[in-house]
Amino acid sequence: MSSQNTHTNTLPRATTYTAVPKPLGFMIPIFKLPLILYRARLGWIFGHRFMLLTHIGRRSGIVRRTVLAFLEYDPKTREIKAMSAWSASDWFLNLQANPAVQVETGFTRYAPVQRTLTPEEIATLFVNYRNKHPIFSKIVCRIPGWHADSSYEEFLDLAHTLRGIAFRPKHNE
Repeated sequence: MSSQNTHTNTLPRATTYTAVPKPLGFMIPIFKLPLILYRARLGWIFGHRFMLLTHIGRRSGIVRRTVLAFLEYDPKTREIKAMSAWSASDWFLNLQANPAVQVETGFTRYAPVQRTLTPEEIATLFVNYRNKHPIFSKIVCRIPGWHADSSYEEFLDLAHTLRGIAFRPKHNE
């Protein structure tokens, strides 16, 4: 990580963000634990912080399941807004080729329609998430090198390097 990406009181904060590198290999088993719990029908433990996304592989055509942390859940509409820190995330690229089959969060499960989030929507999600979860957002933002105390404009700059999707039920289920 360059010194520009490390936040201290003496170094200026970088104003241009680049794509975040994919996680290191040793971290992958940690990221797989939620998938194991969802497969054991215990995904409800995560409440509305994580979702299980069922999608189709863009090249293989195989059904894939990915657990994602997401930034917003609306209990009235059941809309879920998630984003990919890696613009080349397999799940995101798969959704560009084929729509999502199913989403599940807490005790909510449905076949979704999806739409791509704008950078402005992603920046607003960051600001809202930070305000709702100040302690958790400080921890999460440290992982990819983002800054929890960023201004809206800085989040907007970052949002141009990210991809986000909103899911909502296809039908009134």
